[in-house]
Amino acid sequence: MTNPANLYRRILRTHRMLPREIRFVGDQYVKSEFRSHRNITDKKYLIPFFTQWAEYLALLQKQTGGEGATHAGASRIGRHMDPELIDRLDDDKAEQLLELHRASQNHDTQSNDGAAEQGAVPPKRK
Repeated sequence: MTNPANLYRRILRTHRMLPREIRFVGDQYVKSEFRSHRNITDKKYLIPFFTQWAEYLALLQKQTGGEGATHAGASRIGRHMDPELIDRLDDDKAEQLLELHRASQNHDTQSNDGAAEQGAVPPKRK
């Protein structure tokens, strides 16, 4: 199993590659999740928890260029979640996911509006 403290640090280091707003939300979420699992000893829960976070880290490193990169290498960060996984979430996790989704949508809208003002992308049609 992955060293939890090392995994935690590597995720936060990789988050440095994210846009500021997304990094803030991501950092808070990672800290909250790792804190909530701090006292759990049952491997039945820990193995899937750390496996999912290790997969998240691998995907994020691939999309951003890694921990040591100086700028994000991908214009799109993340991936769509498996609908079956979403269906298995408890109410608290589903609410957290919805909050993260809203935050990411707000960031996408703000980024596109700012870029449109600078002439980088065509304005949205109404």
